[in-house]
Amino acid sequence: MRPDIGPRIVIAGLEDPPVFGHCCVTATTDLDVAGSQADVVNAAVALQTERPDIGMLLLECGDLPPYAHAVSAGDPNTSLCFTSMVQFFVEGLVRYPFTGLL
Repeated sequence: MRPDIGPRIVIAGLEDPPVFGHCCVTATTDLDVAGSQADVVNAAVALQTERPDIGMLLLECGDLPPYAHAVSAGDPNTSLCFTSMVQFFVEGLVRYPFTGLL
């Protein structure tokens, strides 16, 4: 994990996990989806264990959206991949006709 860049922002990398690192960082092996998912989930759990004050994880790498659901399996509000973050932002800009409540 890299040092904090502010009191509310923590950056962690995935260079070291054995499967994800070889598949996605150095591209020295073929993609192992299950192994990569386990590495990403384990890294997220370790980060949240080390820093329980973290309220949200942003999975910003283009290789991470397939694993965002697994990362947030225990609490769907704990992680966003960059594609869901963009979708969240864009949805806030789009106006829809009011059709009533519920």
